[in-house]
Amino acid sequence: MTTLPPSTTAVTFEQLYRFLKNNYKASRFEDRNDSVWGENYSTRIAQHHFDCLQKDGISHVSRHEDAAGVGFKFSHDLIAIR
Repeated sequence: MTTLPPSTTAVTFEQLYRFLKNNYKASRFEDRNDSVWGENYSTRIAQHHFDCLQKDGISHVSRHEDAAGVGFKFSHDLIAIR
C-alpha cells in the first residue's frame, strides 16, 4: 500500500470538518446527528480523522461513506485521492 508523506502544514479541525462534509455522503455524516447515532455523530467522525492525521499524517474514507462511492485517502492538504 502506498502512503502519503506527512505534511508539515497543520490543518484545523474546522477545515477538516468542512472537507469531510463536502466529501462524505450526508446520510453517513451530518444526517446521523440524531438521538439514535448521537447528536454529535459527525463531530466524532471528524475527530477520528483529525486524530489519524495527527498520528499518521493520513486518513481514509471507505467507499460506503464517500459521496463519490469509491473511497479515498487524504493528508493535511485535504485533497481526496481516489
